[in-house]
Amino acid sequence: MNQVGRKNPAGVLTGVRRVFARRTLAQREAIAGYLLLLPFLGGLAVFRFYGFFYNVWLSFMDAGAFGAPKFTGLDNYRKLISDSQVWLSLGNTLKFAAIAVPGVVVVSLLLAVLMQYRFRGESVFRAIVFLPAVCLPTALILVFAWMFQTQYGVVNAAIQAIGGDPVSWLGSSAGVTTVVSLLVIYLSFSVPTIILYAGMQDISPDLYEAATLDGAGPINRFFTITLPLLSPSLFFVIITTAIGTLKLFDVVYVLVPPIDQSVSLNYAFTLVYYYFYVGFVTIGGRGYAAAISLFLLLIIMVVSGILLRMQRRLVHYGEDG
Repeated sequence: MNQVGRKNPAGVLTGVRRVFARRTLAQREAIAGYLLLLPFLGGLAVFRFYGFFYNVWLSFMDAGAFGAPKFTGLDNYRKLISDSQVWLSLGNTLKFAAIAVPGVVVVSLLLAVLMQYRFRGESVFRAIVFLPAVCLPTALILVFAWMFQTQYGVVNAAIQAIGGDPVSWLGSSAGVTTVVSLLVIYLSFSVPTIILYAGMQDISPDLYEAATLDGAGPINRFFTITLPLLSPSLFFVIITTAIGTLKLFDVVYVLVPPIDQSVSLNYAFTLVYYYFYVGFVTIGGRGYAAAISLFLLLIIMVVSGILLRMQRRLVHYGEDG
């Protein structure tokens, strides 16, 4: 048995070599490429495709923490339509997206323009711009939570120093919206800034020189040359930031702890947070949580579809003339 066990691997390797020997160089390279992709494709099939279709199946079930799921048809979706917490979470999610997405675009565009200029301390400025992308998000969220703390936060200390009253930043709707939106903008602007800066490098300097000779000032050149030719990069930043904000979870989870379902948590509840709460905190909500996640997928598809429709009118590609 030991001798047979030792000969089998050699026989298999010999067979593989014969198969490869009969192939052309292009065929051997293609086979090798597919073999190298197999681990990735296996992980994609198990953790993406299987997970998605299992989630769809689970949304039609009454699935608790114990026992086999029971088929309930569309009950989870009927419950979703009548659940006020779902619509509260959707409203908060869209509100954060409506503030954070334009904020990220404006901040990243401004910083990308500033990165075009050469000045003393330029390398330090670029390092500061990219800092949020390399820092731990949880650490930055905790820093913001300390800064906006009602009793000993530095923001309220500054307000009191100029004669104002302290603000309950995490105890009111406006306060939570302000802090969450600022935090999302700060965590999200670094990579879009690099993308927009790279897009600006592809714009020919000859266009700016010609516009300058025609008497166009810096602002005129920005709106007539930079923005139109940068629109593909801007569109990519907008759609990726919008999708990321609609999936907002970590900021709310760390910033507003779920203590006794406080009022502050209702101000910050997002759809992903509500999915987490129903699916992993409560008992017996896995099926309903799956329905909530598919509802979020529908929202993301609708928003993406609207943005893609707008692309035809707002995005300018140089080759289109």
